[in-house]
Amino acid sequence: MSIESRRTRAVYAVIRELFEQGKRCVRPGDVNSVLRAKGSPLGTWEVRAEFSRLEADNLLQWQASNNVWVLPDQATLSGEAACGS
Repeated sequence: MSIESRRTRAVYAVIRELFEQGKRCVRPGDVNSVLRAKGSPLGTWEVRAEFSRLEADNLLQWQASNNVWVLPDQATLSGEAACGS
């Protein structure tokens, strides 16, 4: 598995973990905080690039109105309902 592929999987795993814990939206900083706490920090731009990769794979969706990221099945909810953070 390539480094890029491992990084994408790690970022997605953290995103899934955050949503499983009740988050309704995420930002790159949320993922950075978890990765740092786990001893595997990435740069903000690296995480942001992974968000774009995940969006291209339809695993994550950006809500421009709130500047947050949601899982595709939550993207149809209104901005406030989708991200009560």
